[in-house]
Amino acid sequence: MKNCKFGVFGYPITHSLSPIMQTAAFDALGMSNCEYKAYAVEPGNLMEEVLKAQAENFCGLNLTIPLKEKIIETGLIIPDDFSKKAGAVNTLHFKGGKDGEIYGYNTDAKGAAKALEYAGCDTFGKKILIIGAGGASKSISLYFGEAGNSLKIINRTAEKAQRLAEEIAEKTGNVNVFGGGFESGWDDLKEADVIIQTTELGMGKYEDVSVFDQLSLGKDETNNKTKDEMKDELIRECLENKTVFDIVYNPEETKFLREAKAAANVRALNGMMMLVFQGALSFEIWTGKKPDANVMKEAVLEALRSKSRHESE
Repeated sequence: MKNCKFGVFGYPITHSLSPIMQTAAFDALGMSNCEYKAYAVEPGNLMEEVLKAQAENFCGLNLTIPLKEKIIETGLIIPDDFSKKAGAVNTLHFKGGKDGEIYGYNTDAKGAAKALEYAGCDTFGKKILIIGAGGASKSISLYFGEAGNSLKIINRTAEKAQRLAEEIAEKTGNVNVFGGGFESGWDDLKEADVIIQTTELGMGKYEDVSVFDQLSLGKDETNNKTKDEMKDELIRECLENKTVFDIVYNPEETKFLREAKAAANVRALNGMMMLVFQGALSFEIWTGKKPDANVMKEAVLEALRSKSRHESE
């Protein structure tokens, strides 16, 4: 593969660590002639920019928020079965040069599954609770729905979770997919073997908020416990010896993960390895080569540490 260009489209895009991660993967395989950059692309310009990339002989692209669903609407691409069902594509592969076809894939959900496997979590036959009903939740729910897992999807707006659950059940034929609101959250946490947090809570302007803050603590009949003590007790009761996965990777430890680890003996993981594995799967689609996931992981870690040092100065 000579002088091939790759990139990630999104809006905004300055936060993306994909260029650092993918460049490290190319360099490790002696493919430093391949170029991977981030491009700010607004939804209204997506079709034009994808066609421009094709004309410039790009070999592949990643798409991030808010373009994953929009690309299917353009009619430019041929999505694979999974991404068609998910209604979202994060990887484009240009085949046949300027006049060839553009194929679309979704590596997010498989990336999440591989991150759990990497952390030592066997999801086969496990009950999975997915918190949130947005785009990430949809692809992850579809993946585990197809795998036959029993799923519960909860969301602040219960109707949205219920609609998503019905959609996943219909598309997968899995009758053990249910949706609801946060009012049953503690019971849902207790019933699950694996908890996957897919909302934006814990990042950006919501950095000081966790899902646990959204759940009712009930009443303290003894009148001698603080709210934090009540919350810790419920977390310990519901999460002990379970796997807790927050797909957020910046910050490295969200309040949700921090509270879970402090109160209970849990296997906790953030979204960094999901980022790495979805990127590695994209790399393999484009090049036919398996990149070194550990090289990609170290590149991401160093970028996060550098950002942290810069912010503390």
